[in-house]
This record gives sequence, C-alpha cells and structure tokens, in this order.
Amino acid sequence: MRKSFVAQNPSVLVFLICLSLFTVVVTVLAEGFGVGALSTSFIKTLGKTLCLCLVAIAMDLIWGYCGILSLGHFAFFGLGGYMVGMWLMYARTEIIVEGALAQGDIPPTPQEIIDGIGNQIFGVVGSSDFPVVWTFADSLMSQLLLVLVVPGLLALVFGWLAFRSRVTGVYLSILTQAMTLALALYLFQNDSGLRGNNGLSGLQNLPGVTAPQSAVSLWFFWASALALGAGYILSAWVVSGKFGSVIRGIRDNEARVRFLGYPVESFKLMLFTLTAMIAAVAGALYYPQAGIINPAEIAPIASIYLAVWVAIGGRGRLYGAVLGAAFVSLVSTWFTGGQAPDINLGFYTVQWVDWWQVILGLSFVLVTLFAPKGIGGLFDLLKREDKA
Repeated sequence: MRKSFVAQNPSVLVFLICLSLFTVVVTVLAEGFGVGALSTSFIKTLGKTLCLCLVAIAMDLIWGYCGILSLGHFAFFGLGGYMVGMWLMYARTEIIVEGALAQGDIPPTPQEIIDGIGNQIFGVVGSSDFPVVWTFADSLMSQLLLVLVVPGLLALVFGWLAFRSRVTGVYLSILTQAMTLALALYLFQNDSGLRGNNGLSGLQNLPGVTAPQSAVSLWFFWASALALGAGYILSAWVVSGKFGSVIRGIRDNEARVRFLGYPVESFKLMLFTLTAMIAAVAGALYYPQAGIINPAEIAPIASIYLAVWVAIGGRGRLYGAVLGAAFVSLVSTWFTGGQAPDINLGFYTVQWVDWWQVILGLSFVLVTLFAPKGIGGLFDLLKREDKA
C-alpha cells in the first residue's frame, strides 16, 4: 500500500505546525498588532531570518540532496531582490515627482514626469535616462514575474553550459563562484543600469501605503512565513518521489545513475533552475525588509556563508537547513548588533563584532570534523533514545 505524502514526510506536518505557532506568537507580541513586547526592528529581523531559511532550503536541495556545492545561489537571491526593488523604487519616486510637479501652474506632461523620475533615480550616477533593464519597472506584476524569470533563465543557461560539459566537484563550485563574482563586478559599474555601488534604497517604503512600519513589518513577516511554508512543502515533495531518489543517486554515485539510463544532466539542470527560483523568491521578500540592496550583497562570500549555514544545520535534511540558517542569523544579529557584552581579559578586550566571523568559521570546521550531521543530527540521537 502506497503511503501518503504526509506519511512519507512526517517532518512536513511538524514543521508547518511549529511555523504556524511561531507566526501566531510573534504576531501577538509584535508592536504593530499585539502587546508590543517585540520591537518593529526585531520583527524585521525575524522576517529576514525566515527568508534566509528559505534560501537555505534551496541550497540544501542542490547540495545536500544532489551533491552540487553551489557557491553562487546568493546571486539568485540578490537578483530576486533587485527585480522587486526596481518597482518599489520606481513607484515611490513616481509619487514624489508627481506631487512636486503638481504644485506648478501648468500640469506636467507624462514625459516630464518620466524625466523627473529618471533624474531622481539615476542622478546619483550622473544620468537621467532609463536603462533597458527598467523597461517593466512601472508594472508590479511584470517585476514579480521577472523575480522568477531572470534568475531562472540565468540558472538555466549557466547550468546547461556547465552540466553538458560534465563539470563536477570542486570545478563546478569554482564556476558558480566565478559566475557570482562576475555578476557582482558588473553590478558595481554605474552603467549596469542598477545604480552601481549605490544600489537600490528606500525599499522598506511601500508606494501608496500610509500604514506605519510596525504594520508593514508584520505584513512582510507573514509573507515570509507563508513563503517558507510553501517552499518547505514544495522541496519535501521534490525529494520524496522518484525525482528525489534519482538526485540522491546522483549525489552518491553519479556514474552508476548515468549507467542505468537516467539523463543525469537534465535532472541536475531542473533542480539547479528550481532552486535558483526559490532563492530569488526569498530575496524578493528579504530586501524590502532590509530596505536596501547593493552589489556587495551578491559577493561570493555570501554564498559561502550560505553553505556554512546548511552545514551547521545538517545538510541532506530540510529542517536542518532551516535550523542552521535561523541559528546563525539570530546569533549573528546578537553578536554584531552590540548586544553581546565585550570581555575584558586585561591584556586584550574581546569585541564580538570583530570576532564573530572567526567563531562562525571555527564552527563550520568543527561541525565538518566532529558533527557532520549538524544540528539536525540531534534529532537522530533523540530517535535512538526513544527506540532504546
């Protein structure tokens, strides 16, 4: 008798229940809705953490289940943020320009409004003309569609070129890192059309919305929780069936899977493209909560951090990726936000802002050597104790 999806994946139901309870508790305690025990800035931190958990799931799919260590998935994450950020910046600037020009004696023409928007957005890089990449920036639906299309198309083209050449292992990791670096260097240029090093700013201000930030932060928190829940279900469905068995086989013994007649490159390409789009959705929700995005966010080091999160949480298990990303994100916020007290050793003062990255690197090394199953491996120990 064939088991149901929930029976095959009991962690899905447990995860959704935990996520729902967490969302309700945070909502009740939030400043914008409930008793005000949690500040607006902390609600944004929690919302961004949920987005990081979603991109960690994408990383776990491609690395933990398929064995491809991609060091470029944060590029897709950033591209998703740029796509939605373009509309946010355009629409907000349009309202400001129309309000300013409306004070004149003569009503402005559509071209004058467009020129004013261009001056406001691109004046910082010495231009006023809209680049081609901003063609659909005035349409929210078009930009939301591009959140999936642009990263998905980049992943499809890159994956097709890499996988058809049968590049594997560390060489493929280097290629994904090179792709990320090339994209970041391109975006740093002023003529890239995305304001160069300045990036896109003011993304936390929703155009035409007069609600306070305390309410807006909750809206994005809910959207992030919904996206994380949907992403978890989708990922669990992908890895639970025949497709999941094949990609695990590719991870364990690619040559044998190819010998059995499976189109290995096609499976890799499908998963690589899917995880790129999942990462892009996470980025599209993350950066409006962060308020700004610039090319530094796409630097290769960000994708390396992503691999560290998954390793600490336990790759090859979806909830492990979530635990790793949530743990590192919240602990990082505590250490780098000035909340962790400095330690005076007499001859030296330990400032956690400076030492946090060292601690993170050491954690990755220690987990790799002594606890390869990560935080998620603790559940295996609990299961063994229950059976005993």
